Amino acid sequence: MTKIGVIGLGYAGAAICHALINDSLIDELYIYDLNKNLLMAQRNDLAQAAMINEKIVKVIPAEIKDLFSTDILINTASAKVTTSDRMAELSANKPIILDLFKHFIGYKGIILNITNPCEIITKLIVDATKIDPKRVLGSGTILDSIRLKWAISDIYNIDPNIIDAYAFGEHGVDLIYAFSNTTIAKKPFFTYLKEHNLSYDEETFKDAVVKAGSNIFKVKQRTEYGIANCINFIIRNIIKETKTILCIDAPTNYNGKLIYTARPVIVLQDGYLKDADFTFDEDEKHKYERVEAKFYQVLYLN
Repeated sequence: MTKIGVIGLGYAGAAICHALINDSLIDELYIYDLNKNLLMAQRNDLAQAAMINEKIVKVIPAEIKDLFSTDILINTASAKVTTSDRMAELSANKPIILDLFKHFIGYKGIILNITNPCEIITKLIVDATKIDPKRVLGSGTILDSIRLKWAISDIYNIDPNIIDAYAFGEHGVDLIYAFSNTTIAKKPFFTYLKEHNLSYDEETFKDAVVKAGSNIFKVKQRTEYGIANCINFIIRNIIKETKTILCIDAPTNYNGKLIYTARPVIVLQDGYLKDADFTFDEDEKHKYERVEAKFYQVLYLN
């Protein structure tokens, strides 16, 4: 029996729950929110929605103690932040995360965080819970990778099914396009463009990928569907142990200290297994080293 927990039932949390019950991969969904009226309203809405599915996922309103029985715990808890500035988000979310996750010392499952700044918050969850870092992950740049794939398809009018695209580094301003490992119809990205007389404009891609979330947020004041499907995709691949390459936040060592960065990795049911066998070009490596240094400074020097 597969049990998944979701902390936080705002727009993103609720969308993730909806994606999970519609996939019908899990058996029980434990949901938690400090707002008990919202908790019960979302529980009833989700449970009713599940009735139409062939496999009916049981939706359970939970207390913190109930979440210890879950296999994977998804964190969406955050302050109401009206900016995409990652340091402002950190100031608002850090006390919430540390106070919440001090109650999860001894948790035996995997924790998957989506709260921003994702790489920093994921490390703070390790600090609060004392859990093996391999069992604490962040959604990282999986959504950015999907946005890159969408941008390539949209800009060049190409079938997305023949595109493999990866972004890594930070889910934020220091996002890195892994064009050295991006392919179209199995051909290297720039080789394909050259063969088809297509041009590349960095600013166009920056607008399409880096600014994608903020452009949606300006109008909707939120984003939820993209991250919801991405989280469901991560969960599915963890449960089934497909060894699919996922661009998510995983633990690494920098200057002898634990940090998290978003990069292509492989995850199994017991957590992070290894980095994918990718070779990045020198420019990508340099940008990634700057991301590592930045996270190290935020975590240990500020």
